[in-house]
Amino acid sequence: FPKHPYTLWILEPLIGRAIFSVNGEEWARQRHLIDQVFQVASLKRVFPAMADATRSLLDRLYLKEGESWVDIDEEMTMVTADVIVRTILGRPLEQGESEEIFKAFSRYQRRAGRALVLRFLRLPKGLLQRSLQRDAAVIRHWIQALIHDRLQRHNVHPLNPSKPVDLLDILITARDVRTHKSFSEQELVDQVCFLFLAGHETSASSLGTCAWLLSLAPEEQERMRKEVFSIVHDRPSNAMLAFDDIRQLPYCEAVFNEALRLYPPVSFFIREREQSSTKLVVSGGERRCPVGSLLTLSPWVIQRHEKHWPKPNEFRPERFLEADEGRWHRDAFLPFGMGSRKCPGASFAKQEAVLVLAELVRRYELLPMPGHQPDFVGLLTLRSRNGIQLRLRRLEHKA
Repeated sequence: FPKHPYTLWILEPLIGRAIFSVNGEEWARQRHLIDQVFQVASLKRVFPAMADATRSLLDRLYLKEGESWVDIDEEMTMVTADVIVRTILGRPLEQGESEEIFKAFSRYQRRAGRALVLRFLRLPKGLLQRSLQRDAAVIRHWIQALIHDRLQRHNVHPLNPSKPVDLLDILITARDVRTHKSFSEQELVDQVCFLFLAGHETSASSLGTCAWLLSLAPEEQERMRKEVFSIVHDRPSNAMLAFDDIRQLPYCEAVFNEALRLYPPVSFFIREREQSSTKLVVSGGERRCPVGSLLTLSPWVIQRHEKHWPKPNEFRPERFLEADEGRWHRDAFLPFGMGSRKCPGASFAKQEAVLVLAELVRRYELLPMPGHQPDFVGLLTLRSRNGIQLRLRRLEHKA
């Protein structure tokens, strides 16, 4: 069941032929190189960049403490983009470039959703792709200029492969063990565009919804806070959590997993039937599935299915700590996909999320904004059309 061609063409203006949307040997080659990147860029190695981006988030929230509410969705978009730029490019995301990039990607998301529906109605692919290319070009030109400059510097001062500075250096030096070839400049642009999309957009979606869910669940929020303070004890508030601290916060990770279960950033994806059999075995029995059939799989439905999850619509983070429920997690929990195509950055995303959420509840009580209800819509990712407004109450006595 390879990725459906619709997946490629809806994302092609933005990420080209990056690993997310291609199949077969093309995917296998790219996956091998990407796996090298995440092996070299260990979680410990990228942690300082994550901590610096989180510190910048806390600084922005401090300056907004006099305001009646904060759009936490917007803040999570900023911090996750900052994390990915710091880890890929080795520098912070600048305010001017972030505004232009976020606006372009927001427009791309809206237009891509409409274009996908119109493609189902058989409108020409080329016409629909042209409607996406203008906004995609803003992002691709920004990334292409950065990559071109880095490659020029590498040509003058070749990098020692054993001492890369950031993820872009690792991508440049990665080699296929069979062909000894590396990514071309165009392929680097495609992969970095994809890593930027996957590394900040999906994480921003899940962190925003997680913060909102915590604001509605004061007991779960306090349990999470107590776990954090059991680690930090009486450290000063300007002392950030360390790499080893994150591994000692199982309830914080369970909170994030539960948010992913209820509000998966990618709420559906499509595949194509490639094998010759015409039968597909599903929970209700066998169904006809001819070659070339389009299949839609929905983590939103699977992760809320009453056959797999007790009280499926309730926010219960402890379910991820209970052994009797653990048997379902392998087969019915797929926010990062499953099998050989599972997201290679899943551990990266979880480390980032636990750090951001732990530092947030350590300093603030998250409270709902009266009269505000997020209006979630599934585009390329799940986002709220009207933002996610929260009130933040500083915990002076604990911070």
